[in-house]
Amino acid sequence: MNVENFEVELTEIARSIGAHSVACIRMDNPLLRERISENNTLVSDWLQEGLHGEMDYLERMFSAKSDPWKTFPFAKSVIVLCFTNDWGDPAATHPFPIPESEALLGYVSAYATAIDYHRNGQAMLLKLRSELGDDFRAEAAVDTKAVYERLFAIVGGLGIVGGNDLLRVPDRTNVRVFIGCLFVEAELPEVILEPKMPFACDDCLACIKHCPTGAIKFEQPIDARKCISYLTIEKRSPLSQEEGAMIEDWLFGCDECSVVCPPRDKVDTRIPIDLEWLLKSPAGELRRLIKGNATAYAGVTQLRKNAVVILKQKDTARARAMLEWVRKNSGSDLIHQQINLW
Repeated sequence: MNVENFEVELTEIARSIGAHSVACIRMDNPLLRERISENNTLVSDWLQEGLHGEMDYLERMFSAKSDPWKTFPFAKSVIVLCFTNDWGDPAATHPFPIPESEALLGYVSAYATAIDYHRNGQAMLLKLRSELGDDFRAEAAVDTKAVYERLFAIVGGLGIVGGNDLLRVPDRTNVRVFIGCLFVEAELPEVILEPKMPFACDDCLACIKHCPTGAIKFEQPIDARKCISYLTIEKRSPLSQEEGAMIEDWLFGCDECSVVCPPRDKVDTRIPIDLEWLLKSPAGELRRLIKGNATAYAGVTQLRKNAVVILKQKDTARARAMLEWVRKNSGSDLIHQQINLW
């Protein structure tokens, strides 16, 4: 790659591999050190307040995240990619069967379309790495390693943090992008953009207004314990009745704070799931179906636990009959704990 024309070539490569935007930051950038130091204080306070719920891995990863120079000691530069992974694209496909019109339904977030974004992002970074050459060390991270990906994207000028704590990019009709970082041993020229946002988040607050549980509050850290995505994906213990009411009919994730950014009429991007199909299909068959899909992170038992919660709230004869079938046929201790909790 031509160093003298690095920004143009890097941008062209990023687009050719399907990325939305790209930046490159030197690891000795003083702004990077300043932002990470500031963020470490915020995250430390957030963890101490217990707002991360059962996500104990965030505590374990904090030390490594807080010091990328120690975590990636070889790295002299980091390339940051944003990519959409078809999130929010009406034409995007998913592996789930279309429910019958009378089916009891739960819903999966729209980002569980196409291939799992972790795998897609890794593939993009591997392609990028091959374009850079093989004469130096490189390590990729897509929401699987101890990296503040969003912070690197912000320092690189790829966007700003929205009120919902997601990266908001300037030239898309929605906020829905994922982030990948490639830490490289080479001293590369910096490519840092200036995000020109059409309006400030403070002038909107649509994500805060539309959060159904109050997990998002203005200029306050998000309380993950009230976030539907946390409750349906990360909280692996049974849900209390109050938590069950929070998730409503969500099986996996939540789109409420993302579909309204930028402010517009709410669009239903959810993926409908037949709860009877989810609960009665062989577990092995379901695992094969969701392999490579974002829902595989939660796993079949977690999805079924959430299905039980949704059915308990419906409180209809059909829902009660389905719960009784689960009680008699499920071999999962977690599922039985959830049925019997309230």
